[in-house]
Amino acid sequence: MQAFSQITLFPLDRPYNAQMQPGPKPTKEQPFFGQRLAHFRQKNGLTQQQLADELDITRELVGHYERRCENPSIDFIIKLSQTLGISVDELLGIQPEQIKRGPSPRVKKLTQRLVELPKGKQGVVLEMLESYLDKAS
Repeated sequence: MQAFSQITLFPLDRPYNAQMQPGPKPTKEQPFFGQRLAHFRQKNGLTQQQLADELDITRELVGHYERRCENPSIDFIIKLSQTLGISVDELLGIQPEQIKRGPSPRVKKLTQRLVELPKGKQGVVLEMLESYLDKAS
């Protein structure tokens, strides 16, 4: 009888690829609302977890709204549109997406946090930001 330690369950020459999608592939097409939600979330540079934190819900629930929910509550739609800085009409596709000038809601929130820092710490953050932007351009 073979010893348990000699049994190989997974091939050693092909380790798990971290980019593989876990679980079964979806069999249903993403609902229209989920497509709009994912589009605006990504446009604002937010991950599902970051949006979940903003909305005070779980990342799994954001995934549910993006992949499976066909008719979310009006309360969720209003809160989401406010968080993403878009109108409900834009979110629902009733009105075409408007091209907005200015910073994203995330940048606005970070700017507000920067303003609330003491002047000395603001200077440190601004120096780091300027240094990074100078190197990036």
